[in-house]
Amino acid sequence: MITEPTHHPFATDSSLIEERGLVVYEDLRELPAYEEAFSTPYTVIVLNLSGWVKAECDMRPVFFQPHNLAVLMHHHIHYFHEHSNDYRAIMVVMSPEFQNELKRRFPSTYRDVHHYIFKQEVPLNEDQFATIHNLLLLLKSVSETTSHKRMDMIGHQLEVLFDLLQEYRRENGIEDHQPSQREDLFARFYQAIIDHHRESREVHFYASMFNLTPKHFSTVIKQLTNISALEWITSHVIIQAKALLRNHDHLTVQQISHKLGFPDQSIFSRYFKNATGMSPKAYREQHLS
Repeated sequence: MITEPTHHPFATDSSLIEERGLVVYEDLRELPAYEEAFSTPYTVIVLNLSGWVKAECDMRPVFFQPHNLAVLMHHHIHYFHEHSNDYRAIMVVMSPEFQNELKRRFPSTYRDVHHYIFKQEVPLNEDQFATIHNLLLLLKSVSETTSHKRMDMIGHQLEVLFDLLQEYRRENGIEDHQPSQREDLFARFYQAIIDHHRESREVHFYASMFNLTPKHFSTVIKQLTNISALEWITSHVIIQAKALLRNHDHLTVQQISHKLGFPDQSIFSRYFKNATGMSPKAYREQHLS
């Protein structure tokens, strides 16, 4: 089994992704080189060409099989444990700015995006897989054009992709997922963490956004996800902190604590050590050695 890949587009191609907005990798054979949970600012569409992947998405175990397509939402929590030796995939990576512009121009494309918050994977049969594979290869060609109509061409391609996925879900007996009130609350809570984790890491701050008491809010989140609201908040903050410590060695721990909204480095260091068992400095030294 392959468990320790050496590099990955998430880590090496961030400048290209930001510049182009959407990049398609045709022959991916590795997973992100992290041995822990991480989040990415990008929305990612992955089609497994061969092999399998054992992973977690938002702390829920998933098993991606050959010919599965997965849509991984930006800033959600992922943890790739291992993959088979014959793992191979095609991956579409989209920056948040590019996606926001597409949403503005093609709002109908994203009308059913909530399906992929609660169930990332879509199993495809042979014919469906071949169609989606060809469509993604065409999307790669379109994404590499220098035409002034590039954004519109990509938007139309993604419209076709998501419309086909909706058809395939129905053909394969996968019911449209209409989120319950609790699931809708969790989705809005998670987005609030993304938007406001620098302002507060307290449950009552988020509960007040939804006009709920902290106790009731915590109970609802725990019953739905088996993970407490505080754990969701802490996990997101720590993942952001680890990414900064791991990938931005030009930043001091003090600068990182400031970027994350902590009043000073000592409070950040205590928060980090309480959650991970080691200081930010020790974590950085371990991952830069």
